[in-house]
Amino acid sequence: MKLQEGVDLHFIPTDQFTTNRIKIRFAAPMDPNRIAGRVLAANLLEIANQDFPTAQALRKKLAALYGARLSTTVAKRGRTHFVDVTVSYVNAQHLPNREDVTPQILDLLYSCLYNPLVKGAAFDTDFFEVEQKNLLSFLEAEVEDNYYHADVELNKLFFQEEALQIPRVGRFDLVAKETAQTVYQALQNMLKLDKIDIFIVGQVEVDTIVKGFERFSFTHRNPKLELEYHQDYSKITREKVERKAARQSILELGYSVDVLYNDVNYPALMVFNGLFGGFSHSKLFMNVREKESLAYTIGSQLTIFSGMMKVYAGIDGKNRLKTMKLINQQLLDIKKGKVTEEEILLTKNMLIHSARLAQDRPSNLLEQAYNQAVLGERYLTWQEWIEAVNQVSIDDLVRVAHLVRLQAVYFMEGVDK
Repeated sequence: MKLQEGVDLHFIPTDQFTTNRIKIRFAAPMDPNRIAGRVLAANLLEIANQDFPTAQALRKKLAALYGARLSTTVAKRGRTHFVDVTVSYVNAQHLPNREDVTPQILDLLYSCLYNPLVKGAAFDTDFFEVEQKNLLSFLEAEVEDNYYHADVELNKLFFQEEALQIPRVGRFDLVAKETAQTVYQALQNMLKLDKIDIFIVGQVEVDTIVKGFERFSFTHRNPKLELEYHQDYSKITREKVERKAARQSILELGYSVDVLYNDVNYPALMVFNGLFGGFSHSKLFMNVREKESLAYTIGSQLTIFSGMMKVYAGIDGKNRLKTMKLINQQLLDIKKGKVTEEEILLTKNMLIHSARLAQDRPSNLLEQAYNQAVLGERYLTWQEWIEAVNQVSIDDLVRVAHLVRLQAVYFMEGVDK
């Protein structure tokens, strides 16, 4: 349902859950100069506003709404940055006298978005500085997390565009530049310029929701979003080695994957990733970790909307070359069809089991609805996805394995302090 050009309302009716969930998703192009402001704005929205000017007051209001929960999160997909504002609350069927608190929930969302804790055209300075300091401390702590650091460094090597290199929560230097004024402007841009999708999961009165959001007075907007990103493969493999005080070393490999969502090779790529490093029976886990004892931990992760597959491994520094050689051997074996029917069947079963479990999570139903909205005819229902996975053959795996090519190598050598 279109509330305004660029503002859409999606109803996901279900009686699976005792709670309803409302998520407002703000989507804008990834801009290195705007990510930090959006993240800070998201953090500030969930803490207090003019109607509930302290964290304690807001928590008290949520408790009065039978324990409703309000949260904000940020994410990125392709060249797009998301800010999600989510509230979950008990639906009327499970409350005394079947009281419907949906109107109060919508009032609370309005307060968060349109009555933030501001003075003039800026967030309250003291309020802002506390949250900026908290985010800077968080980013400092994340840098000390060696796997997070390795992920950031691998993205710098792999992606050619700066916007794709920046973490979803921004960088320390970008956050430090923000002010109470710039973050307030970031919020105004979100409300006026972002593509907005509103999802309602559960049992609600449609008229109540529509009437409640009419108060938000959304205006026309038409941002150009790129939810999928694929860069051309380069024959030059970019590498970086650095040393950090750590008990173990970390090896991360970034592979270019020339496959789009729901193209002919997509189901095979999902099975390939599961067989290569996605599950505990995978070739990386069984051969690199279990058989050769070269890794404390190892696996692969696929980011289909960014055209990247990552292999991560925690190892002893002296085993770097041997580990890389053995990882490459697992890929070569799949390219040569050295895969058993039993391995393929087990991988398919685990993928399908995971997909079925996901149907019991409101967040998954919401993401399915979003994918359907943005992908249109390209969208695969989970039943269609299961059918496609079941049809994958060894020949399909061999074909897709040849589309997986090494593009970046990051190695953090752990050394004694």
